[in-house]
Amino acid sequence: MLLIFLILLLCCSLVNFYFSIQILRRVSAAEIKISFFEIRWQVHKHIKRYRELTRAESGYTGFAWYGYWLSLAAMLISVIWLCVLLGASSNLHF
Repeated sequence: MLLIFLILLLCCSLVNFYFSIQILRRVSAAEIKISFFEIRWQVHKHIKRYRELTRAESGYTGFAWYGYWLSLAAMLISVIWLCVLLGASSNLHF
């Protein structure tokens, strides 16, 4: 069970990174300066701008916005379950 949540965490992290890149590519295409040195922090800085850009362009929020938040939530849930499972398994040995 522990391995399943660890694999889920890894997959969710990769999906989150993919959506982060998509968000930054779209914002960069709108000629907004992005520092790729701090790529993970730039997403939180520009995610609101991404939503505004995609809404102005098509009337809808872009798919990467939803994917980013859903994968981030899945990552957090996986981390919580991993901590719970690790705590439960360490209590059994004592």
